[in-house]
Amino acid sequence: MDSYKIQGTAFPFFDAGMLISTGSLFYANLIWFGLLLLIGLAILRTGSIKEIIISVIGLATPIFIFSGFFYLAGKDMNSLLSAVTYNLFTKEIYYSIPTITLVVLIMSGLIILIAVAHLLSVINSKKIKSRKTFILFFWTFFIAASVAVLFKSVSAEIHYLTAIPVSYFLSHYFVFTKKKLLPEIMIAVLFVLAAVVQIANLVK
Repeated sequence: MDSYKIQGTAFPFFDAGMLISTGSLFYANLIWFGLLLLIGLAILRTGSIKEIIISVIGLATPIFIFSGFFYLAGKDMNSLLSAVTYNLFTKEIYYSIPTITLVVLIMSGLIILIAVAHLLSVINSKKIKSRKTFILFFWTFFIAASVAVLFKSVSAEIHYLTAIPVSYFLSHYFVFTKKKLLPEIMIAVLFVLAAVVQIANLVK
């Protein structure tokens, strides 16, 4: 969003690419959020080839530096490529969701749907920058959810990334809805549900 209305070349896309790529060195599946750079370019800019190249260079730089040190250290580059491929496509992670947690997630999902429906109903009345920001949050949520569904290598940590845009959707609803009683009940329910999950994990 720092690139919004920047005159000339928007270098924040390079910074964003660097951050995403650096994060992917620790959590490989974060690299899929590089798609958000291209989406951001389509939403915020006029589609400059130079800015697309800058974004790709930002994504490539940390990986290039890491690979360079790996090579200079005399390590096997094939093993590095195999590790990346394994973490992105081959590894299969299974994690079970306890029944109580599943119930809590379903109830939380209903609250999130209400918040999203409210946001969609008023998004066209938002100022341009606010509207574009929320559109980027929707894409962030969509990418995280899609990666979680499509790739068996994705662990439960992806849900923390999904929660970032969701927190903005909920906050918008709680602040801007005209009916104040329902949001107060909903946020109280969210706190109670979170407590229930924690207590259930302690006593099991």
